[in-house]
Amino acid sequence: MNARLLRFADLAERGIVKNWPQLKRLVDKNGFPPGRMLGDNSRFWLEPEIDARLAARPLAGHREEAA
Repeated sequence: MNARLLRFADLAERGIVKNWPQLKRLVDKNGFPPGRMLGDNSRFWLEPEIDARLAARPLAGHREEAA
């Protein structure tokens, strides 16, 4: 697997998060991938996981009708 590794700065650059507390809320309450640890203070995410997560989110203003 030759996936690009994304760091926090990459997530921020993409407009996904603005700060670490926001990222923690996304992980804790919205099922955002927690990432993987490279070292004690070094976390990364695989680009395909982030892309899949974003693609799976509903579009703003679109709600599924209850059956």
